[in-house]
Amino acid sequence: MMYLPSESHHHHQATELRHTAATISYAGQLLLGPPESKGGSGLASTVVGLQSVYDLQMEQRCTAYRRATHKLSEQKRRKILNSRYDDLRAIIPACQDGAHSKMSVLKKAMNYIEQLTKELMVQEHVLRELQGEQERNRLLQQEHLLWSNKLQTLRKHYGIGD
Repeated sequence: MMYLPSESHHHHQATELRHTAATISYAGQLLLGPPESKGGSGLASTVVGLQSVYDLQMEQRCTAYRRATHKLSEQKRRKILNSRYDDLRAIIPACQDGAHSKMSVLKKAMNYIEQLTKELMVQEHVLRELQGEQERNRLLQQEHLLWSNKLQTLRKHYGIGD
């Protein structure tokens, strides 16, 4: 596994290098004066060149660090996505018979969802019919009880036994 320094460690290194480059540049300016405008020569020009080399190195390190962290996050994203495809393959009946491409899994999942939606609509229709029938049965039971009570009252009134 590749060692990646933490961002705070990376920031600390960058700060140290900038500080060192600035110190060298300042010392060179004190000794030799400001760098010459046409590319310069001598120690002052070399010191300024060193500072830009340090800046370039730090920029390259930052870029490499960003690339490495992006690569790791992308690998993690792909791993999670592949895991979700595996989960989907496991619950789709048409994918139980072997390996299927991601496109195939998505198509079969869509078909399965459509099938389940149709089955659900049928079951909801049957449920509404059964609920209506249940209400009719309840009303018939109430009517039966009412007529049974009336019959019992009439039997008592006329003295007819059960």
